[in-house]
Amino acid sequence: MKVGIVEKEIVDSNEIEVGEDLSVNIILDENNQVVGAIADEVIVATGPEGSVVDEIVDVLDAEGELLIEDETMTVYDADAKVISRDEEIRIPLED
Repeated sequence: MKVGIVEKEIVDSNEIEVGEDLSVNIILDENNQVVGAIADEVIVATGPEGSVVDEIVDVLDAEGELLIEDETMTVYDADAKVISRDEEIRIPLED
């Protein structure tokens, strides 16, 4: 059994379930050449007090270089009502 402290509350990790899903869609042009991809990763942690959902969407070019990343973190209470939502969009700067 692992025990941790979350916001000054002791949490038994046996009460928390974590799941992850990753999907990747390849984008092709009219000649079936790869021009990019979109990766969508969702991580969910659920416990008796609610859930946290972290979704990261990456847009990549044909070489696999990151063009833009959009991350949304949503916190739900035990009744599945949204407590908070935070979104951050990142665009890498050129060297």
